[in-house]
Amino acid sequence: MSVLQNRVAFVSLGCAKNLVDSEVMIGKLGQAGWELVPEAAEADAVVINTCAFIDAAKAESTDTILQHAHEKKPGQQLIVAGCLSQRFGEELRSLIPEIDGVVGTGAYASIVEVLDEARAGRAPVRLELQAEPEHDFLPRLVTTPRATAYLKVAEGCDHPCTFCIIPQLRGKFRSRSRESILMEARALASAGTKELILIAQDTSMYGRDRGEKRGGLAQLLRELHEIESLEWIRLLYLYPATVDDELIAAMTELPKVAKYMDMPLQHAHPEMLRAMLRPSNGERYLEIIDEFRARVPGVTMRSTFIVGFPGETDEHVAYLEEWIGRAELDRVGFFTYSQEEGTPAAELGAQVPPKIQRARLLRLRDAQRLASERARAKRVGRTERVLVEERRALKKSDPLRGALGVTHAWVGRSMGEAPGVDGGVYFVGDVAPGDFVDVTLRGATAFDFYGELVPQLVGV
Repeated sequence: MSVLQNRVAFVSLGCAKNLVDSEVMIGKLGQAGWELVPEAAEADAVVINTCAFIDAAKAESTDTILQHAHEKKPGQQLIVAGCLSQRFGEELRSLIPEIDGVVGTGAYASIVEVLDEARAGRAPVRLELQAEPEHDFLPRLVTTPRATAYLKVAEGCDHPCTFCIIPQLRGKFRSRSRESILMEARALASAGTKELILIAQDTSMYGRDRGEKRGGLAQLLRELHEIESLEWIRLLYLYPATVDDELIAAMTELPKVAKYMDMPLQHAHPEMLRAMLRPSNGERYLEIIDEFRARVPGVTMRSTFIVGFPGETDEHVAYLEEWIGRAELDRVGFFTYSQEEGTPAAELGAQVPPKIQRARLLRLRDAQRLASERARAKRVGRTERVLVEERRALKKSDPLRGALGVTHAWVGRSMGEAPGVDGGVYFVGDVAPGDFVDVTLRGATAFDFYGELVPQLVGV
């Protein structure tokens, strides 16, 4: 008789919020005696945490499931979690019978029970969305570089954006209690986290569903700022209608809070924003950007825009192109519109053909490239604090190799670079991962900065 082994392999797809969910599942399985292994071939169970935000994400998730279903070993359990599970549930199991269990976005904390049921042959499907996002986030195995960790402050979304499926997948906006967040933040800091990245679908809305009309996120930042071993606190995914004066004041006054604004705007033309059910207009967005620049000196700004939304015309694109030049944001991500079944925008007429979407995306990227070059040029010559991440080999074709005159260099991030999306700061010197050092920026490529390590003064 064979003895059951407890080895599990994880595949985590999609956004940082999904990554946190995966880390919580790994932590809970570890506490229950499961050993994390790097390869599915070594595992007794495989968990795939999926994304279903847009067509490309659904295709990646589906391909990954099919690959693991094809390679599944006898006796191995295959569990599918996350947004694709929440969206298609039982349909996934009927289409891919190799799946042994399905767990949605609100039930991932029950992963131990799900695997136990799958091993007993009961093929569980758990899709309930919890009313309170308070199920334990601890224990949790952080998979990002040791000095950096994400912390999810809320779940779900209340905004009615016509293109977005997230409220259907993750439910209404629910803030975690401040006590729960602070407990997790202290545990992460004790384990070596120096950069804490706060995430939610709308981080700046934190606390409003708990009765705090304004200032909820600002107050949370002030309490997190008191955690001694934390060095940086970074905010991702602010929303233009929920950013308040108290938040900007906290970013200005608290040295540990990164001078970094990531605010997905999606478009600038008033007609497109109305069709998307997004707040305000491009002129108001420029006022918000100007206020951040005036009150948070040296702030770095990032946004995202959707190209080819139904009804978008050349006039709308020209307006956005001109707006991009005026805004001069540091970095922007552009995405072609994805027609998601079940969203109001999917039923709109005047869908823009993919070929035109692509042409518009390239046109707007060119406009942003020029704006980014101007923004990067303003940072050259500054000395900035950098969190060291790793030593990296530079390819012969890499312009950084010529600029630094070396084949290997250290790469890190300043307050102006978020992990995974913004490039890095390259330099040479005697440092180690997790160190904070000062680097004088001497130049920039299309994505990265390079510079000189400032010698550290050592007391005698």
